Amino acid sequence: MDEKSKAEVYSEDAVFPFYLSNFTGDIKTSALLDIMLLASENQLKQADADSVSMVERGLGWVVTQYHLDIKTMPKVGQPLKVSTRATSYNKFFYYRDFWIDDVDGNRMVTLESAFVIIDIKKRKIVSASDSLGSMFGSEETNSIKRFARLREPKEFDNQRFQHIGYYNIDVNRHVNNTYYFDWMVDSLDIEFIATHRIKTMDIKYEKELNTQSKPEIYSKMDGLTSTHWIKNGDQLNVVAKFTWVEK
Repeated sequence: MDEKSKAEVYSEDAVFPFYLSNFTGDIKTSALLDIMLLASENQLKQADADSVSMVERGLGWVVTQYHLDIKTMPKVGQPLKVSTRATSYNKFFYYRDFWIDDVDGNRMVTLESAFVIIDIKKRKIVSASDSLGSMFGSEETNSIKRFARLREPKEFDNQRFQHIGYYNIDVNRHVNNTYYFDWMVDSLDIEFIATHRIKTMDIKYEKELNTQSKPEIYSKMDGLTSTHWIKNGDQLNVVAKFTWVEK
């Protein structure tokens, strides 16, 4: 995360209610992402570039990659400050950082992200720099941010089919990417999940899922590292790697 960025920081207060936790009291990974993405949506509304405004122009935000670090998992009912900034952009990508602090300013969670803009009807990427340009002090750059290289493993420990429901679909007419986290975690042994928490996560989105997709969830465990991927037939949709620590 670029601490020297001159981009405008947007912050808002937040609290996780009990229904966003699991039976051990841990906040769900999907909820952690949702509360940070909500902050960016609220900032983007100021420039009429939030998800709903973009759809009205025939465009859509699509995330391509995340890197998540969890130093301390937020607790249910804990007062928090969620912050975000659009750091930079180029012809292809918009880059945005997120972070969550406690009331004393201690950093708990950080998230780095890359987004593209698509033409919803054509389902094709359009130029980020031509579509919106600079927002909130973000800087144009010729460089491409490097995230972790993720590949589909040749072997797997678990495989299962996943139903796509009505409420899984977002305004871009594909599966909201935060659902993938719950699907991936659910593929692991429940006792392991109960006694461990995610420390870091890297995820790369290859191809969106829609209502016609019939995804299969795969996972492979290697010590305290789990690799997860989702395929629709022969098409790889997403691949992720989690590192875990004991609670």
